Amino acid sequence: MGALAHYLEEEGIPTTQISLIREHTEIIRPPRALWVPFEMGRPLGMPEDPVFQRRVLLAALRLLEASEGPVIEDFPDEIPEPSTGTDQEPAVWTCPVSFSPPFKEETAGEKLRSAFRREVAELRPWYDLGLEKRGRTAVVNFDPEMASTLLDTYGFGEVPEIPVTDLSLSVSLRLAAQDLKAFYFEAAIARPGSVSPGNAEFNDWFWSETVAGRVLKAVKERCLKEADEGLRMTGAMLLVPIGHD
Repeated sequence: MGALAHYLEEEGIPTTQISLIREHTEIIRPPRALWVPFEMGRPLGMPEDPVFQRRVLLAALRLLEASEGPVIEDFPDEIPEPSTGTDQEPAVWTCPVSFSPPFKEETAGEKLRSAFRREVAELRPWYDLGLEKRGRTAVVNFDPEMASTLLDTYGFGEVPEIPVTDLSLSVSLRLAAQDLKAFYFEAAIARPGSVSPGNAEFNDWFWSETVAGRVLKAVKERCLKEADEGLRMTGAMLLVPIGHD
């Protein structure tokens, strides 16, 4: 986005941006940038904190008052610690659903697939509760059942039916994986009074404790064996983050 900002400015359109990696911003030297000391994926801070997020947005927009750049300004505050509202220790995030212990590595087939369907069904009421409360969702392409069916079918060796006919299988798998992870995240933070997990905390839970994580790893393994270059690239780069494969 920093490189694109230079082209927009040449056309007379002022730009500002939020930077999560200061070193990259210093190299690209965009016209105006606000560096924030937050983890990757959280440019505005923690979810469900509109007051803090508004402060970040206003700080970025104020940079438009600078007549020329490059300007890199540091946001002064860390993300506030979630609090119980008392003098107790900060609240700790826990998933609202207690899943069964994860299967052993050699467990596969119908047992795993059945557990995956049950996991999605158990999380669905929490996701619906969060959606009703927020009025928005990051699940944008495939609903949870559609996404889980596509990934489950492909991951265990069958030929899936692509729900959106104008998308390739590789794109469909990538979008379904994104929507599935968004579904799990939104369901996991929906319990009233719960705090939101950081990216690392959520990823550790998702990839080590859920059946969904096992299914996406199976999807990755099948993709890597395909002749289609798009599927191989999807498996290699777009499904399972480094460190969790």
